Amino acid sequence: MLADASMVLLVVVMFSLVTLWVWQGPRRWAVAVVGTLAVWLAVTAGLARLGALSEWTARPPRLAMVALGGLALGFLLLRTAAFRTLLGSAPATWPIRLQAFRVPVELVLFAFYASGRAPVQVTFEGRSLDILVGLTAPLVAWWVARRPASAWLVLSWNVLGLCVLANTVAVAATSTPGPLHLDWPGAPFTEILRWPLVWVPAFLAPVAVLLHVVSLQQTAPLLRGTAARTQS
Repeated sequence: MLADASMVLLVVVMFSLVTLWVWQGPRRWAVAVVGTLAVWLAVTAGLARLGALSEWTARPPRLAMVALGGLALGFLLLRTAAFRTLLGSAPATWPIRLQAFRVPVELVLFAFYASGRAPVQVTFEGRSLDILVGLTAPLVAWWVARRPASAWLVLSWNVLGLCVLANTVAVAATSTPGPLHLDWPGAPFTEILRWPLVWVPAFLAPVAVLLHVVSLQQTAPLLRGTAARTQS
Protein backbone atom coordinates (compact mmCIF):
# COMPACT_ATOMS: atom_id res chain seq x y z
CA MET A 1 0.00 0.00 0.00
CA LEU A 2 0.99 3.61 -0.53
CA ALA A 3 1.12 4.41 3.19
CA ASP A 4 3.46 1.47 3.87
CA ALA A 5 5.74 2.37 0.97
CA SER A 6 5.86 6.00 2.11
CA MET A 7 6.86 4.96 5.64
CA VAL A 8 9.63 2.69 4.34
CA LEU A 9 10.91 5.45 2.05
CA LEU A 10 10.91 7.96 4.90
CA VAL A 11 12.91 5.63 7.15
CA VAL A 12 15.38 4.92 4.34
CA VAL A 13 15.89 8.66 3.80
CA MET A 14 16.40 9.35 7.52
CA PHE A 15 18.75 6.37 7.85
CA SER A 16 20.75 7.70 4.89
CA LEU A 17 20.98 11.19 6.41
CA VAL A 18 22.18 9.77 9.73
CA THR A 19 24.72 7.63 7.86
CA LEU A 20 26.05 10.59 5.86
CA TRP A 21 26.45 12.62 9.02
CA VAL A 22 28.18 10.04 11.24
CA TRP A 23 30.45 9.10 8.32
CA GLN A 24 32.21 12.41 8.92
CA GLY A 25 33.57 10.96 12.17
CA PRO A 26 36.15 8.20 12.68
CA ARG A 27 35.53 5.41 10.18
CA ARG A 28 35.41 2.48 12.63
CA TRP A 29 33.05 4.39 14.90
CA ALA A 30 30.81 5.31 11.97
CA VAL A 31 30.68 1.70 10.77
CA ALA A 32 29.73 0.55 14.28
CA VAL A 33 26.98 3.17 14.59
CA VAL A 34 25.48 2.50 11.15
CA GLY A 35 25.73 -1.26 11.60
CA THR A 36 24.05 -1.17 15.01
CA LEU A 37 21.26 1.02 13.69
CA ALA A 38 20.72 -1.26 10.67
CA VAL A 39 20.53 -4.31 12.95
CA TRP A 40 18.05 -2.52 15.22
CA LEU A 41 15.79 -1.64 12.28
CA ALA A 42 16.00 -5.19 10.95
CA VAL A 43 15.26 -6.77 14.36
CA THR A 44 12.26 -4.56 15.09
CA ALA A 45 10.91 -5.12 11.58
CA GLY A 46 11.35 -8.87 11.90
CA LEU A 47 9.68 -9.06 15.31
CA ALA A 48 6.80 -6.91 14.09
CA ARG A 49 6.24 -9.06 10.99
CA LEU A 50 6.27 -12.20 13.14
CA GLY A 51 3.67 -10.68 15.46
CA ALA A 52 5.96 -10.98 18.47
CA LEU A 53 5.37 -7.34 19.46
CA SER A 54 1.57 -7.52 19.34
CA GLU A 55 1.13 -9.13 22.78
CA TRP A 56 -0.68 -6.20 24.37
CA THR A 57 -0.96 -7.81 27.81
CA ALA A 58 2.75 -8.65 28.00
CA ARG A 59 4.95 -7.21 30.74
CA PRO A 60 6.96 -5.12 30.20
CA PRO A 61 4.83 -3.53 27.46
CA ARG A 62 6.26 -4.19 24.01
CA LEU A 63 5.66 -0.61 22.84
CA ALA A 64 7.69 0.77 25.73
CA MET A 65 10.50 -1.71 25.06
CA VAL A 66 10.69 -0.71 21.40
CA ALA A 67 10.71 3.03 22.12
CA LEU A 68 13.14 2.82 25.03
CA GLY A 69 15.42 0.54 23.03
CA GLY A 70 15.71 3.16 20.28
CA LEU A 71 16.32 5.91 22.83
CA ALA A 72 18.96 3.85 24.64
CA LEU A 73 20.91 3.33 21.42
CA GLY A 74 20.76 7.05 20.74
CA PHE A 75 21.93 8.11 24.18
CA LEU A 76 24.80 5.62 24.02
CA LEU A 77 25.82 7.35 20.79
CA LEU A 78 25.67 10.78 22.47
CA ARG A 79 28.08 9.64 25.19
CA THR A 80 30.88 8.63 22.82
CA ALA A 81 33.94 10.86 22.46
CA ALA A 82 33.72 10.66 18.67
CA PHE A 83 30.19 12.03 18.73
CA ARG A 84 31.17 14.92 20.99
CA THR A 85 33.94 15.82 18.57
CA LEU A 86 31.53 15.61 15.64
CA LEU A 87 28.98 17.70 17.52
CA GLY A 88 31.50 20.46 18.08
CA SER A 89 32.08 20.86 14.35
CA ALA A 90 28.43 20.62 13.28
CA PRO A 91 26.50 23.83 12.45
CA ALA A 92 23.88 24.75 15.06
CA THR A 93 21.21 24.76 12.36
CA TRP A 94 21.45 21.12 11.25
CA PRO A 95 19.62 19.41 14.16
CA ILE A 96 16.88 22.03 13.83
CA ARG A 97 16.52 21.64 10.05
CA LEU A 98 16.30 17.86 10.32
CA GLN A 99 13.21 18.15 12.51
CA ALA A 100 11.35 19.00 9.31
CA PHE A 101 11.07 15.23 8.82
CA ARG A 102 8.15 15.33 11.27
CA VAL A 103 5.96 16.79 8.51
CA PRO A 104 6.17 13.69 6.27
CA VAL A 105 5.76 11.47 9.35
CA GLU A 106 2.47 13.22 10.09
CA LEU A 107 1.39 12.91 6.47
CA VAL A 108 2.13 9.18 6.52
CA LEU A 109 0.16 8.77 9.76
CA PHE A 110 -2.72 10.62 8.15
CA ALA A 111 -2.54 8.21 5.21
CA PHE A 112 -2.80 5.32 7.67
CA TYR A 113 -5.82 7.01 9.25
CA ALA A 114 -7.42 7.56 5.84
CA SER A 115 -7.05 3.85 5.10
CA GLY A 116 -8.63 2.91 8.45
CA ARG A 117 -5.40 1.66 10.05
CA ALA A 118 -4.85 4.46 12.58
CA PRO A 119 -7.22 6.44 14.82
CA VAL A 120 -7.81 10.11 14.15
CA GLN A 121 -6.32 11.32 17.46
CA VAL A 122 -2.78 10.33 16.44
CA THR A 123 -2.94 12.61 13.39
CA PHE A 124 -2.89 16.38 12.93
CA GLU A 125 -6.68 16.25 12.56
CA GLY A 126 -6.82 14.94 16.11
CA ARG A 127 -4.46 15.55 19.03
CA SER A 128 -1.03 15.48 17.37
CA LEU A 129 0.74 18.83 16.95
CA ASP A 130 4.00 17.37 15.66
CA ILE A 131 3.43 18.80 12.20
CA LEU A 132 3.79 22.31 13.66
CA VAL A 133 7.29 21.48 14.91
CA GLY A 134 8.23 20.20 11.47
CA LEU A 135 6.80 23.25 9.72
CA THR A 136 8.56 25.74 12.01
CA ALA A 137 11.93 23.92 11.92
CA PRO A 138 13.18 25.54 8.66
CA LEU A 139 12.08 28.98 9.90
CA VAL A 140 13.89 28.61 13.22
CA ALA A 141 17.00 27.28 11.46
CA TRP A 142 16.93 30.24 9.06
CA TRP A 143 16.68 32.68 11.99
CA VAL A 144 19.53 30.99 13.85
CA ALA A 145 21.71 31.14 10.72
CA ARG A 146 21.10 34.89 10.52
CA ARG A 147 21.39 35.56 14.25
CA PRO A 148 23.68 32.97 15.90
CA ALA A 149 23.19 34.53 19.33
CA SER A 150 19.47 33.74 19.47
CA ALA A 151 20.04 31.02 22.07
CA TRP A 152 16.82 31.64 24.00
CA LEU A 153 14.76 31.13 20.85
CA VAL A 154 16.48 27.79 20.24
CA LEU A 155 15.99 26.77 23.87
CA SER A 156 12.30 27.68 23.83
CA TRP A 157 11.65 25.98 20.50
CA ASN A 158 13.37 22.77 21.56
CA VAL A 159 11.55 22.63 24.90
CA LEU A 160 8.22 23.20 23.16
CA GLY A 161 9.15 20.56 20.58
CA LEU A 162 9.87 18.02 23.31
CA CYS A 163 6.55 18.85 25.01
CA VAL A 164 4.70 18.39 21.72
CA LEU A 165 6.47 15.08 21.16
CA ALA A 166 5.59 13.94 24.70
CA ASN A 167 1.93 14.74 24.01
CA THR A 168 2.05 12.80 20.74
CA VAL A 169 3.63 9.78 22.44
CA ALA A 170 1.06 9.90 25.24
CA VAL A 171 -1.84 10.02 22.77
CA ALA A 172 -0.41 7.10 20.79
CA ALA A 173 0.27 5.03 23.94
CA THR A 174 -3.23 5.59 25.33
CA SER A 175 -4.71 4.65 21.95
CA THR A 176 -3.24 1.14 22.07
CA PRO A 177 -4.88 -1.87 23.77
CA GLY A 178 -3.94 -2.57 27.37
CA PRO A 179 -4.04 -0.84 30.75
CA LEU A 180 -3.14 2.61 29.37
CA HIS A 181 -5.98 2.62 26.85
CA LEU A 182 -8.35 5.59 27.11
CA ASP A 183 -11.81 5.92 25.65
CA TRP A 184 -10.69 7.34 22.32
CA PRO A 185 -12.97 7.08 19.29
CA GLY A 186 -12.40 4.25 16.86
CA ALA A 187 -10.57 0.97 17.18
CA PRO A 188 -7.39 0.63 19.28
CA PHE A 189 -4.14 1.58 17.55
CA THR A 190 -2.64 -1.87 17.02
CA GLU A 191 -0.90 -0.92 13.75
CA ILE A 192 1.81 0.94 15.70
CA LEU A 193 3.60 -2.34 16.45
CA ARG A 194 3.25 -3.80 12.98
CA TRP A 195 5.73 -3.27 10.18
CA PRO A 196 6.48 -0.69 8.86
CA LEU A 197 4.77 1.63 11.38
CA VAL A 198 6.80 0.02 14.18
CA TRP A 199 9.70 2.13 12.95
CA VAL A 200 7.97 5.25 14.32
CA PRO A 201 8.54 4.33 18.00
CA ALA A 202 11.69 2.31 17.22
CA PHE A 203 13.52 4.91 15.12
CA LEU A 204 11.75 8.12 14.09
CA ALA A 205 10.49 9.21 17.53
CA PRO A 206 13.90 8.57 19.18
CA VAL A 207 15.57 10.52 16.34
CA ALA A 208 13.25 13.48 17.07
CA VAL A 209 14.16 13.35 20.78
CA LEU A 210 17.89 13.10 20.08
CA LEU A 211 17.84 16.00 17.62
CA HIS A 212 16.29 18.18 20.32
CA VAL A 213 18.91 17.00 22.84
CA VAL A 214 21.75 17.69 20.39
CA SER A 215 20.40 21.17 19.67
CA LEU A 216 20.14 21.90 23.40
CA GLN A 217 23.71 20.68 23.91
CA GLN A 218 24.91 23.05 21.22
CA THR A 219 22.90 25.92 22.73
CA ALA A 220 24.05 25.46 26.34
CA PRO A 221 27.43 27.26 25.92
CA LEU A 222 25.66 30.23 24.30
CA LEU A 223 23.20 30.41 27.18
CA ARG A 224 26.03 30.31 29.73
CA GLY A 225 27.81 33.07 27.82
CA THR A 226 24.65 35.20 27.77
CA ALA A 227 24.14 34.69 31.49
CA ALA A 228 27.77 35.60 32.22
CA ARG A 229 27.50 38.82 30.20
CA THR A 230 24.27 39.73 32.00
CA GLN A 231 25.85 39.24 35.42
CA SER A 232 28.90 41.30 34.47
